[in-house]
Amino acid sequence: MTKAVPDPPANPPTSAHTHFATCNGTHPPLSAVCEGARMEDVLVHLTLSLASAYETNYQVCESASKPMQSLAWATQHSLEICQALVESLLKRSK
Repeated sequence: MTKAVPDPPANPPTSAHTHFATCNGTHPPLSAVCEGARMEDVLVHLTLSLASAYETNYQVCESASKPMQSLAWATQHSLEICQALVESLLKRSK
């Protein structure tokens, strides 16, 4: 007989150590993602960061001149896609 619902993974996914804020390698990294953070916690922080970027970019969309405005709207759509993907993963993890 097969189980209808699989067992959760023995080791739930966690983050890997990753540094950022190096200005393309011109100085040592200023910040890092810590290894071993729960994936749900990482996704919550990611969705907050995306929301901030979305709101900031929206202001650029509203105030930029025509050539830049098209680029800002393209970025806005990409941010919206990213937000939807992260929210989908958060819903799935609960």
